[in-house]
Formats: sequence, structure tokens, C-alpha cells
Amino acid sequence: MSNMLVKNQLRSISLPSSSHPSTTGIEESLNKVKTINTMTGSSESVLMGLEGLEELYNCTEDFLKMGSTQRVMSSSDGSEFMEEMLDGSLRLMDICSVSRDLMVETQEHVRGVQSCVRRKKVVGGEDQLDVAVAGYVGFRKNMRKEAKRLLGSLKNIDGGLSSSSSVNNGEQEEHLVVVVDAMRQVVSVSVAVLRSFLEFLSGRRQSNIKSKLASVLKKKKVHHVEETKNELENLDLEIFCSRNDLQKKLEEVEMSIDGFEKKLEGLFRRLIRTRASLLNIISH
Repeated sequence: MSNMLVKNQLRSISLPSSSHPSTTGIEESLNKVKTINTMTGSSESVLMGLEGLEELYNCTEDFLKMGSTQRVMSSSDGSEFMEEMLDGSLRLMDICSVSRDLMVETQEHVRGVQSCVRRKKVVGGEDQLDVAVAGYVGFRKNMRKEAKRLLGSLKNIDGGLSSSSSVNNGEQEEHLVVVVDAMRQVVSVSVAVLRSFLEFLSGRRQSNIKSKLASVLKKKKVHHVEETKNELENLDLEIFCSRNDLQKKLEEVEMSIDGFEKKLEGLFRRLIRTRASLLNIISH
């Protein structure tokens, strides 16, 4: 069901066919993000989505620097909309920052387990490995809880957009309507991509991990575990099953998490610049 919601949401996010010339860059970036196959739930598609958001916010920054955009957004008619954008930008920054911190912590735990695996091969040390693995498992449990909380925050942002009053009442300047539509869609696409990322962390796009594990143990075919496209879940299964390919799964997770961390850091910096531009418009 969540996959269909994301798919329908991305399809519904599109600027009018006769869009204003000033929104051309944003429209092109929105279309690029929409073409990304977020339905697979793979790390590659999520990374592409985050990369698309970076490009989208670069275009948004140029859009907010336009004199015509600044004039309509700083007008009295645009004051309520500006409050909406400032609130949304702050929420997105918080979600992005917490997500980035989660990736940093994940790397620390993964590298800790990797270090124990290497030492075990040389001098033994099963107990140390068990402790490191237990620490990672506990962290993964907390990660899922945090991802669930952040998904709730994203839902609130989306709900705020859908309940916001429309500026298209026949009395507003046409350009203000275009600006509002474009900026709201930027936020909506951001919510969709970040939701895809958080669902990757929580595993909501895949079958329940406990069900998979129970099936594997019941059949006693540990070496025939079917891999998903989610490196984190593959590592979960490896930890609770054979651990024969533990080093390989750890390396795969490390590569994915490193990519996420870099993209989230880049997105966070762009969100900061966008918020600064919004504040600058209000102060002038």
C-alpha cells in the first residue's frame, strides 16, 4: 500500500503544461526526480532520488534569487505562504540532519563489527564479535524506531501542504500562484524521496524480517537465504543465520551507508541555503 501511495504521489506532482518561464528549471528537475524508480526500494534508487533532490534545490536556489520571485513572495499576499515554507524547510532540515546522524552511527557500528571479524580470523575472539554484533542489533532496533518517528514528521509536512489555503482565488497575482505551486511541489517531492529513504532504513518496503527468519530456520536452509535489494536487511539475516558471509554483507552495507551519508550532507547544506534565501526575502 505504501508503495502505491508513493507512486501516486510522485505522479500527481507535476507543474501545469503551460508553466511560467521562471519555473522551467524547477519543472525539469521535478520531472527527473519523478522518473527515478523509487518503487524498487533498492539503495541505488534511493541514492538517485537524494541526488535528484540536490539538483532540484540548486534550481530552487536560482528560482528564489529571481527579482520577480522575491517581489511576489515578499508581498502581503504571500506572507502566509512564506510562513508555510519556512516551517516546512525547518522540518525537512531536522529530518535530514537526524537521518545523516543515523548514517554516521551506522558506519561506526558496522566498522566495529568488521574489526572484530578480522581479529577473529587472526587470533580468535568469538566473544568480542558477539558483543559487537549485539551492539549493532540494538542500534538497528533503535534505528527503526527513529525512522518511524521521522516518517510521522514527513506525514505532518505533507498534511500541512494539503490543508494549506490556496492563493488562487482570482484576486492574487498570477505569478504568485505559479511561485506557490512550484515551491509546494518542491516540498512534496522532498517528502516523497525522504520517505523512500526512511522506508529503506525501517524495511517497510520488504517482507517482515522476523517472518523471513522464521521461514529460514524452519526449513534449515540457512545457506539458501533469498537476498533482498536492501543491504541492511541482508545483513540482518546474515547476523541471525549462518554468518558465513558476514564480512561481505558488512562491506555492502558500508558502501551504501557511505553514499547515503554524503548525499544527505549535500542535501542538508542546500536546505540551509534555501531557508537562508527565504529569510532574506522576508527581511527585505
